[in-house]
Amino acid sequence: MKDNTNINKKNRVPFLIIYAAFSLFFILMAQVLPLYSTTAVASSGLGPSINFREESWDFGEITPDEIPSHIFEFKNIGDEILIIKEAKISCESCIEPLISTKELNPGEEGELKITVNSLTMAGRFTKRIYLKSNDPVNPQVTIIVSGFIKEKNEADVQPESQPQTQPLTQTLFSIGISYFSRGEYDKAVIEFEKSIELDANHTESYYYLGQCYLQKGIIEYYNKNILKAYSLYRKANEIAEQVIPQYEKIIEDNPTDFNNYLKLGYIYEIRSMAPFVNECDKALEYYLKALSITANSSPAENTGIKIYLNSRVGDIYFEKKRYSQAIEYLEIAVKMSPQNAEIVYYLGMSYDKIGEKKKAQEFLSRVIELAPQSEFAQEAEKQLKKLK
Repeated sequence: MKDNTNINKKNRVPFLIIYAAFSLFFILMAQVLPLYSTTAVASSGLGPSINFREESWDFGEITPDEIPSHIFEFKNIGDEILIIKEAKISCESCIEPLISTKELNPGEEGELKITVNSLTMAGRFTKRIYLKSNDPVNPQVTIIVSGFIKEKNEADVQPESQPQTQPLTQTLFSIGISYFSRGEYDKAVIEFEKSIELDANHTESYYYLGQCYLQKGIIEYYNKNILKAYSLYRKANEIAEQVIPQYEKIIEDNPTDFNNYLKLGYIYEIRSMAPFVNECDKALEYYLKALSITANSSPAENTGIKIYLNSRVGDIYFEKKRYSQAIEYLEIAVKMSPQNAEIVYYLGMSYDKIGEKKKAQEFLSRVIELAPQSEFAQEAEKQLKKLK
């Protein structure tokens, strides 16, 4: 962004893509090493002491619409009352923590129930829940949950009139998605390319093939291989040029499916991250069309998509310096996802731009509470100093 109080546009590219992709159709996961209990055990006489029997859980494969739960048991092994202050998580629309009791006498046990809402997620996920207490030795315990949420499959049985290559194309695509969701992009590329060889009009294979090159570019960017990163970005853009007309044709034939508008908006927004390219108006157009379609669904439906769309529309309006309109959409997003640091940050910055300093301070301060180590918190601190 041009304003030096905002996060540098170039540096935001990888973060934006990862954030957008998570909210959209998949969640990236770093390789998780074996996790072992690290809870400190206080000796007798040192006040309250929290001890979990386990601090991580993998749900394995989760089918669409399944809402699985797991209970983490903990105990106060100290000699004073243990008080649970709060449980924080970055994505409260997808993970719900429920604590059985917030005060435990010495020797008493409690439960932390974690429920995964697969309706708002897809692909591999890893989430951290931060449990804060008055334990002087271990004031914050980190609980990690992970798993893989399958995507909703199209009908398994293909019409007899379709070519025999169609089931094989879908199988190769599904294998590619499996590799993609695990971050194995080179393997995914092979499967998507095979799928396209069999069916040159398989739009989803083009879309995810482009995403593979995009994610490979992000990895090279982080490794400071800038030339290689931009080469991969260009490759992703070339594929986007092929897939855009296909999505436009699909929308023409089926104008009520918001997913196609959403994907086109995402493609145009990411393309606009490149220097001297500005297709944000096209991204905004498709995002707003997707929002108008989801507006007819019930509040419980498409929650993650609605959060994503409102936040992206708000961010684009912020980029275009249309701050009042940015606030309109960011307010909706923050009500649905009050612990999303990025949304809260841009809402605070938008209020600052229209001169509402008190609200700006409120939201920027919240960013620091939600994600104190993030780049958003660093920028929020700078802006708060200027406001004061």
